[in-house]
Amino acid sequence: MHTTVTFDNGDTARISYFKDIGHALYDFGDLGKIAVQPGYFGQPDRHAVTISLGRPGDTSGYGLTGLDVGDWNLTGTVMCTGYDLTPHPHPHTPTNFPLAHIDNPADRQAVADHLSQIAQHFHGTLA
Repeated sequence: MHTTVTFDNGDTARISYFKDIGHALYDFGDLGKIAVQPGYFGQPDRHAVTISLGRPGDTSGYGLTGLDVGDWNLTGTVMCTGYDLTPHPHPHTPTNFPLAHIDNPADRQAVADHLSQIAQHFHGTLA
């Protein structure tokens, strides 16, 4: 399935949803491509979404490039949990939280809000 969505910050993503494996690619064009999937497989009632932001030289086969949000290029993996799907470090990479290097609290909150909105879209629309 293919669709598009525009988020509150004005970024638009073309989404390719692979229902058989439960993953989606969000392609933001020049801003990057990310993969989104359930945080807990087989437990759709759990409010958790994993966002794989990718990294330079990505070898996943999806060509994940990271995601540009404002002045920041985010790479790595984020897990969004709770009813508001708040971004947190992923349990497999707890010391590599993509938002940790954003020093300005307002910028960090804007990035967290954007990731949360992506997770909410996936969880509420596709998962």
